[in-house]
Amino acid sequence: MKPIWQVSLETSPEAALPLSDVLEPFVEAISVFEEEDRGIWVLKGVTTAEPDRGAIVAALSVAAAVEGCTLPEVKVALLPDTDWIRLNRESFPAMQFGRFLVHGSHLRGKTPSAVLAIEVDAAQAFGSGSHGTTEGCLRAIGMLAHRMRPRKVLDMGCGSGILSMAAAKIWPDARIRAVDIDPVSVSTTRENAAANRVAARVRADAGNGYAVLAREPSAAYDLILSNILARPLCRMAPDLARHLKPGGRAVLSGLLFHQTAAVVAAHRSQGLRLERKWRYGDWMTLLLEKKTGAV
Repeated sequence: MKPIWQVSLETSPEAALPLSDVLEPFVEAISVFEEEDRGIWVLKGVTTAEPDRGAIVAALSVAAAVEGCTLPEVKVALLPDTDWIRLNRESFPAMQFGRFLVHGSHLRGKTPSAVLAIEVDAAQAFGSGSHGTTEGCLRAIGMLAHRMRPRKVLDMGCGSGILSMAAAKIWPDARIRAVDIDPVSVSTTRENAAANRVAARVRADAGNGYAVLAREPSAAYDLILSNILARPLCRMAPDLARHLKPGGRAVLSGLLFHQTAAVVAAHRSQGLRLERKWRYGDWMTLLLEKKTGAV
């Protein structure tokens, strides 16, 4: 068995996502979770190649400076010889969020028929469904199934593609466009869509946000899903409004509770109204509707 190295650090809720994005290229799998009793978030990455601690610290230093936080202590350790595949599976039980049951590949074919099963392995970090933002989005999609039948859905910042697969399963007639700036995420989305038997209706492309849709007509989508971060959500609000049909809806997440007002204001200025919001821990999920007649 190859040696396994672990890179770990502790940080604040605000810096957890940005720092995990920086750490991800240095490792082969990453997990991010909250220790509620301590009020901190823990990042752990594993790799079979000895990590370059100096390069990791340098990259994280830049990200910490951008976020205005202190660089956390970065720990690098060689892990003991262990059956990590077994432990990974045991630590990722099936999780049900409304009509959706998120599970690892080890439970393939063993899920109840009464739920919409989404297969995603735990190594895919935030896309695994264990994070509050993903849970909020899945519950919002489940609620929207009673209110609308979208024909075209956009998953902007698709990650592992979990929201794309949820939309494909709950709306069998829908066509889903998935976009992410990270080519690895796009490859993962395609693989997951195939494993979940929805590849024919999920198109995943890599590129810089809405620029990928430059050749598409405006107001093309009935529903836009975007689980990213507060700042890019605000920055992309005009693009979202341009690509969303009047009367269409958007499900947004990846923002903290104290960032809600800023994200809502950015979209309200583009002709969207807040229809509902959910809070899971420190994280928020927003449901917005584009006003009829808005350009």
